Amino acid sequence: MSEPDFGEAIRAQPANLREAARAFDEAIGDADLSGFADGTLVLSGIGASYYALSAAVWALRGAGRRAFAVRSSELTAAREARLGDAYVLVSQSGASTETLDAVDAIGDAPLIAVSAREDSPLATAATLRLPLGQLPDTTVSTLSYTATVQCLGMLCDSLLGRDRGHWNSLPYLVERLLTDSEEAVTSLVPAFSSIRTLDAIGGGASAGSAEEAALMTREALKLPALGIETRDYLHGPLEPVGPGFGCVVFGREREHALAASLGDYGADVLLISDLTPAVPSGVRVIELPEVSELARPILEIIPVQMLVERLAGERGLVIGPLTRQQSDTKVAL
Repeated sequence: MSEPDFGEAIRAQPANLREAARAFDEAIGDADLSGFADGTLVLSGIGASYYALSAAVWALRGAGRRAFAVRSSELTAAREARLGDAYVLVSQSGASTETLDAVDAIGDAPLIAVSAREDSPLATAATLRLPLGQLPDTTVSTLSYTATVQCLGMLCDSLLGRDRGHWNSLPYLVERLLTDSEEAVTSLVPAFSSIRTLDAIGGGASAGSAEEAALMTREALKLPALGIETRDYLHGPLEPVGPGFGCVVFGREREHALAASLGDYGADVLLISDLTPAVPSGVRVIELPEVSELARPILEIIPVQMLVERLAGERGLVIGPLTRQQSDTKVAL
């Protein structure tokens, strides 16, 4: 099967999210979640699957639940495998070697698998498998990333006894954002086409958006990129910022002030926020509709996907299969 076109995959996300939500409702159905109802919940993945965990962990902790995001590679030792009472392991393919090693390490603990493939080793090992929609994803993740964030958000609502009805409007909001952001993204291309490196910064539930934005930049644009949590960034990593830097900042009040500072240092800055800031000189803003904290990362990453597609075209790059894949990251299916 050929690689889906990156731009077409971006625009297919409303339909995929709609289908993935329907599939989630069907899968969760009468599932017994009692093994996940209390105690310590560990959520785990690798790469983009790990970055997608951020909002879910933030929301669970905010509701008083002990929840931790741990990279799959850290769960392979016996001591680390006893961190949780129950686990949620995420792998789009269901075949990431680190995640499958984690399955072996956690033994018979209750396990939810979030995976696009029901025949994958991860799915077949799990107590419950939650799907990600039926559309094939791009190698530089688009469809599966946003579907994963949605799936984890809906799972959080289920575990916390919350109504999931607010997810019904998400595909429409994504559709509208794709249209409404078009002009703003186009205006960013001249400045961002000349950057030498990119810093992506986000706080709280948006930290994962920063990490995913940096990963996408490295994979698709072949540029050095850093994805980092806001408070970490303030303690030194922002020191080299100046002309030649592109900065994408996700968040609210503190991130608004940071975006202004980065612009003053000479960086080209995009601020993505659901709160309208007083726009500082030199900072470009894409304003998001206000949604739940669990859904916000989905809207945050859409303009970045659009910008990456445009910048790849400017650089003469085709976003497709990765050229430096290592042989020990996936098991054969």
